[in-house]
Amino acid sequence: MATNDLSYKGLYAMHKYWGKKPFNEISKFINKYSKSGDTVLDCFCGSGITLIEALKLNRKAIGIDLNPLAIELSDVSTTPIDLKLINATFLSIKKSLKTTIDSLYECEYNGEKTSVTHIVWKDSKPIEVWYKKQGSSKKLVRDGIKEDLEMSINPSIKPKWTPKTKMFENARINVHKDQAVADLFTPRALTALSLLREEIKNIDDSDIRKFFEITFTGTLSQASNLVFVIRRRNNKTDESGKAEVGSWVIGYWVPDEHFEINAWNCFENRYKRMIKGVEEINSLFPDKAKTKRQLTLYNTSATDMPINDKMVDYVFIDPPHVNRILYMEQSLMWNAWLGLDENINWDKEIIVSEAKARRGKKNNKNYNELLHVSFAEIKRVLKNNKYLSLAFNCLDDDTWFNLLKSLSKLGFEIVDVTPLEYSATSVVQDNRKNALKTDLVLTFKNAQLDNIPNITFREDDDVLRAFISGYLKEHKNAEMYNVMNELFKFTIPNGYIYRVSKITKIYSTLVK
Repeated sequence: MATNDLSYKGLYAMHKYWGKKPFNEISKFINKYSKSGDTVLDCFCGSGITLIEALKLNRKAIGIDLNPLAIELSDVSTTPIDLKLINATFLSIKKSLKTTIDSLYECEYNGEKTSVTHIVWKDSKPIEVWYKKQGSSKKLVRDGIKEDLEMSINPSIKPKWTPKTKMFENARINVHKDQAVADLFTPRALTALSLLREEIKNIDDSDIRKFFEITFTGTLSQASNLVFVIRRRNNKTDESGKAEVGSWVIGYWVPDEHFEINAWNCFENRYKRMIKGVEEINSLFPDKAKTKRQLTLYNTSATDMPINDKMVDYVFIDPPHVNRILYMEQSLMWNAWLGLDENINWDKEIIVSEAKARRGKKNNKNYNELLHVSFAEIKRVLKNNKYLSLAFNCLDDDTWFNLLKSLSKLGFEIVDVTPLEYSATSVVQDNRKNALKTDLVLTFKNAQLDNIPNITFREDDDVLRAFISGYLKEHKNAEMYNVMNELFKFTIPNGYIYRVSKITKIYSTLVK
């Protein structure tokens, strides 16, 4: 099974993105199914991992995504920049803003001026404050006082532009009725972030400006109210435990107990991480002009690709898996702060969403229809007898059936099924019963055949039970996803699948 040990370092640690796949394994697929000089397409390119790996292997790359942030992140992740120019720009921003932003966090305590770095909020009140005395780097901790509340909700400086974007009400990702992006931040954080955004917006060089825009969006979550508090108890009598900084976990959940962190510190820390990424980018792609010639990016839908017929040699895609990750809704905070949300065509998103405003449109029927259109577009642009690899998994029987039926109907012939681990597992994923902890990469040949048989459901429960029972005897600690992977590796190339619901049910009865 493909493993993920290398995924979240350097270049790939610059910015959070949903559903990242292990780059080292994607590289193997590109190497296997294409050659140097070929054109590789990813029409759900996300953070750009497929594009980066294609360029590293001297392929041309085409990236398409409906999410504007994805396209900008892919661009930044493949653009070499002079580190001296970046550093000079950062120092200019620091000179212009650090003192001003720090003043928002300066509080007199016991007759001394102090600088607040972190505040723990609970029930809308500051209950714990981390601070430093002037001229000292030592962390001190005190209880919250009324001045902390006042400084956070009524900052001494008025904000510049802040997003007014309303979010989609969706309980699944913790978005409430009439909630706006701005509601995820304290008024003080809004002010600090608005100053940073304004300064970045005025950078003349487009590559450097985009670098700092991605630095800025990478800053947003740690500067928001989404950072939960980790409590580690030292002993049985310690009821509260020492507070430690968590991170943005999932959706837009604002924990009952959460941090507010000095926004400048968040920005500077993210900048340091970005610099490590750029050092790797500069090493990988020293010839900027060549990289720009080899990479093409389109902010559009996979259902209508601006690509000529039969010009692609290999396709690797990881489309949305029904409703598992709501890519665009969960990227709205980033897009809104950059003003990129205004022209998003939400109707074109291939997704199933429980958001109240989208529920009637973004259902399974719409998902299957749009996914089929995107597969037809891939058929159009992919050269004959070349390959499409598709990373996918879900627990829905009909979705699996419709996906495989759609591909066979279009003349894609299955040639391989390989499990692929995720780059990182989530808190929810780890704790959910029968959670899927891998994808399956299905590789198809763009065959010129009219008689590829449709996929069928196999209903022989006794055979299925015997297989699962035998597998569990040989693999004592196997989880449901292990069983499913082993089954699908064999059954899909042979033209049939078992219902995931049935696999789950039989597995559950056997492991009681």
